[in-house]
Amino acid sequence: MPPAPRPLPALFAACLLACPAAAQAGAPCGPHVAALYPFARFYFEGPQTRPGGIDQDMFDELARRSGCRLTLVVQSRARIWEQMRRGSVQLTLSALPSPERLRLAELVPYAQGRYQVLMRRELAARVASLADFEADPRLRLLDVRGYAHGPTLDAWVQRMRGQGRLVETGDFKTAERMLRAGRADGLLTLPDGWGAVTAAGDGPGGFVALDVAPQERNAISLALARAMPEADRLRLRRALQAMLADGTVYGILRRHLGDPAARAALLPPGCGGGRAGADNPAPCP
Repeated sequence: MPPAPRPLPALFAACLLACPAAAQAGAPCGPHVAALYPFARFYFEGPQTRPGGIDQDMFDELARRSGCRLTLVVQSRARIWEQMRRGSVQLTLSALPSPERLRLAELVPYAQGRYQVLMRRELAARVASLADFEADPRLRLLDVRGYAHGPTLDAWVQRMRGQGRLVETGDFKTAERMLRAGRADGLLTLPDGWGAVTAAGDGPGGFVALDVAPQERNAISLALARAMPEADRLRLRRALQAMLADGTVYGILRRHLGDPAARAALLPPGCGGGRAGADNPAPCP
């Protein structure tokens, strides 16, 4: 008696897991420059620790599964996108979409998240929304050059810039110090960045985060430069799809963020691994 057919989801997952191995045995892929940027637990390094973080682990696994040769570099977020525009960087992680980024790269979602505004508790008691912050001309917003935050907050950043109320810096560590020193009143950050600020002098009660755009869910994506050969992009997309299908992405998030935050960052079922803007339901957020 012939064996019963395997369910379609199982067949799909098996194909995803097999595809990167097949690609690895074929034509060479790369070398490509893969860029990381220092931010909280996405990428960190120090004199007492080896480089690590979510993006480091993601790149290691993408290289292993795709067979693509990746050379990792660490740069500021603004420089990463400038170098991608110039053709000297081919891929990066933890990318949120923006119109300019979608012109430069295809974005392949694998998680979700949204920025919030970190400010001192006494200020947050009277500023509960973007409109409240914007209505007080004395308040200034702090941001890191090159970050994208989703449609609502990107539009707000532009309004703050137009009013001369935006303070920009080149990296998140400098932004932390400037917020604690009172150089600005609010800092745009993902939740994983809160601890770095609150642990550095004012105690956990000194700052609070306002969820000012709760209706938005922004796709966190692998960005692949459109100048990269399509065959290489396909291998990296398939590797990421396999990592989503077998739970590897969730395992990496859980290792660095803990289980509740990792579950909150998961894309809804049926999302992820597809090209943003393509005829594909994957970019759900």
